[in-house]
Amino acid sequence: MELQGSVEKFQLSDIFQLLSACRKSGTLGVQKGENVIMVYFQDVNIIFAHNPYNRLRVGELLVKKGILSANRLQKIMQVQKELKDKKRIGELLILEGIITRKQLEELVKLQVEEVIYDLLRWEKGNFKVYENRFPTQEEITIKISTENLILESVRRSDELERLKKKLPSFDTVMGLAPTEDNREKDINLKADEWNVLTLVDGHRDIRKILEDSKRDKIETLKKLAGLLLAGVVEPVKRPTLEIKTDRLEKLLEQFNRSLEKYTEE
Repeated sequence: MELQGSVEKFQLSDIFQLLSACRKSGTLGVQKGENVIMVYFQDVNIIFAHNPYNRLRVGELLVKKGILSANRLQKIMQVQKELKDKKRIGELLILEGIITRKQLEELVKLQVEEVIYDLLRWEKGNFKVYENRFPTQEEITIKISTENLILESVRRSDELERLKKKLPSFDTVMGLAPTEDNREKDINLKADEWNVLTLVDGHRDIRKILEDSKRDKIETLKKLAGLLLAGVVEPVKRPTLEIKTDRLEKLLEQFNRSLEKYTEE
């Protein structure tokens, strides 16, 4: 699948959704100026992401989290240089008993999520999909639901105007989005997101959803934008008003009878 273009024309969340829906494996490369982000997809999940030119190493992440001191990290890195059988920092940390493999996977997941959150804020740049190609062979990969990652990215965003740009006109009716090939979506919604989702019934437009929501209108708008970007809801055609002809005909009959009775008198 040859897929490339500009971020200005194609929202990155839409590209993520497309790759997930098509169950593609490979790398999505996005460049903005000197910044480059590489996102690895496998089937329906994101398994890794990094910035080749500004990569936050596992050791640095441990120091940042206060799990490891900077001095201890320097000593481990020195050991790494002296080893003939080269091992990655992660492997050495596990061997030293500083961290378990499960903890390491959680840290890698956190690192990947932070990269994606930053990427999804980009409004300029170019992207290209490299199908079945991975630039690096990673020791630790994880599985992250694309939909959940997009939802969490929106949860973190405080830029209301940017969210508004991602929503259609407030006169647009919103409904639930159908799933691709009956595939179940692994989506974890928070309580306030469920509250907004219950208002999306295929009849209410965005303005009506905001009016009927018991929550703050700005917060409701954020949740609705998140659901839209994650592919949970979508714009639908405004339902036409059904005219009940049988009832109308009965009313006309009654009117005609009344009129006849009046004229006879």
